[in-house]
Amino acid sequence: MDEHYSSPEWNLDEWKSAWNIGVGNVYRCSRCGNMIIVVKGGTGTLEPRCHGAPMVPVEKSR
Repeated sequence: MDEHYSSPEWNLDEWKSAWNIGVGNVYRCSRCGNMIIVVKGGTGTLEPRCHGAPMVPVEKSR
C-alpha cells in the first residue's frame, strides 16, 4: 500500500484520491522512455502499459 495512506482501512477521502484520474498525470515506460499524459480525467483506474509492463508515474516537479 502507498505510504501516504493512513491504514489498510481507507477513509472516503483516500478512496476519492485513489480513484481520481487527474488531467496532467504523466507516465513513462522504463524500457523505451515512451511517455503519455492524461488529457481527459475521470474516476476509475488507469494502468497504462508499454512492452507488456506497467508504466511508471512521473513525479511532478515543484
